[in-house]
Amino acid sequence: MPSTNEWRFIEIGRLCLITKGKYEGKVATIVDVVDQNRVLLDSPALENEKRWTGVPRHVVTMKDIEPTPIKTSIQRGLKLTGLKKALEEQKTVARWGELAWAKKLVVRDARTNISDFDRFRVDRARRVRAFTLRKKLADRLQKDGKDRKAKKVFVSA
Repeated sequence: MPSTNEWRFIEIGRLCLITKGKYEGKVATIVDVVDQNRVLLDSPALENEKRWTGVPRHVVTMKDIEPTPIKTSIQRGLKLTGLKKALEEQKTVARWGELAWAKKLVVRDARTNISDFDRFRVDRARRVRAFTLRKKLADRLQKDGKDRKAKKVFVSA
């Protein structure tokens, strides 16, 4: 993986996350650099990665994209079929899905689209898990002869 300073460069083949507009939250590849403020993006809809792909070829300002650490080796101005082939061969979108950044976006999206009942179930499961862990810790402390600390751990929380 490149160092943090290298992967921020805008270059042909760089995978970018679109942060504003109609295709917000999708990733696309830089196919060409138009000028110092705009780039040409394209992202064919891949069969197994419909969540991240499916951006038609269009010009976007640099303010609306965020470069990722993933780069595909392609030529400048590559057409749709060649780009699709390169993305699948180099497993670019799959590598994006493995990044912590992409996983965080999936979790954020799931949390925003959750119902009240599901939110309640998640909260209840979290509280039950915390209770169980505190109980195990208290039992272990009591077994080691630290009754006062065990009582404090289990009762205070």
